[in-house]
Amino acid sequence: MEIKAIDHNVNIIAMQKNGRKYGMCCAWCTHVGKDKLLCCLGPQSTTGQALEKGDFVGFSNLNKTQKNVAFQLGDLKKHSSETDKFSGIDFSVDENAILINGARVNVKCKVIDILHLPGVETENILYLQILDGKGNGGEALHIADLH
Repeated sequence: MEIKAIDHNVNIIAMQKNGRKYGMCCAWCTHVGKDKLLCCLGPQSTTGQALEKGDFVGFSNLNKTQKNVAFQLGDLKKHSSETDKFSGIDFSVDENAILINGARVNVKCKVIDILHLPGVETENILYLQILDGKGNGGEALHIADLH
């Protein structure tokens, strides 16, 4: 049996910074406390490279109807520094945190730390504090839904 991916929800990490919009699909995320998240962003990500401690980011847990958003923001051939990945996507901004409208859950977060663990030093492990958010209902989009 070939395993392509462990099935997780599809989440978007997005922000505005220095006049640019950054956004990407998050490879993995989990709660580690009532108001804390850990998220893994790959090293190829312009978004991951632009993030710094103290930044405000949007975390959007996509709704099952938002496959197009996942494909557009998850396109590995397009980078936020080269193209407007948000063209045609309905979103709002809260203190530079970009939130995808219609997502199952939207939360504004603050980057507490960016960690690099032994064995996965190239990956950016974001430690986020949830500041504010809301659930909008609906069924979550899963990685398995994209294959």
